[in-house]
Amino acid sequence: MARNKTKIAYITSDVTRRRTFERRKRNLLKKVDELSVLCGVPSCALVTTPGEPNQPEIWPSIVDADNLIARLRDLPSLGQDKRTLDQERFLSKGKERLEEQLKKLEKENREAEVKAALMRCLCGEGVQSADLDEVGSLAEGKARAVTERIEWLTKTLYLAPPPAADLQLRL
Repeated sequence: MARNKTKIAYITSDVTRRRTFERRKRNLLKKVDELSVLCGVPSCALVTTPGEPNQPEIWPSIVDADNLIARLRDLPSLGQDKRTLDQERFLSKGKERLEEQLKKLEKENREAEVKAALMRCLCGEGVQSADLDEVGSLAEGKARAVTERIEWLTKTLYLAPPPAADLQLRL
């Protein structure tokens, strides 16, 4: 049975707010413990209670949390925020990812166009010289990829080189 979506808003009832806080704090500490155990990473949590700001609850213990925070402070500044991104870096990474996707899609489209040109040629329809150039460049690229793969396999598997074959495409 699905639960109703919880509305995120300030809870006005003191009793309900305290119970909700205690339940969510317990669940948060449980999740931090699970993260630490499952992923094998050191972790700590510090939660202050609304009525007692001077008495925070520290998980797993004050000593462990102090040691972990000291290790974090000892890291060089680059190591502390190595994986954090500001908005500029976040957007530039997104832009790079989209540019890579665009290049991949352009390559797929170009190959699809070449295949369509080959099919037109096989069906006896007229072929344009631009289509022949695309077909030639695709064939050369495939031949280059096959040659590189053969070279890699002979180096890694210590195989005898294959018999000499002329992979030049003659149009």
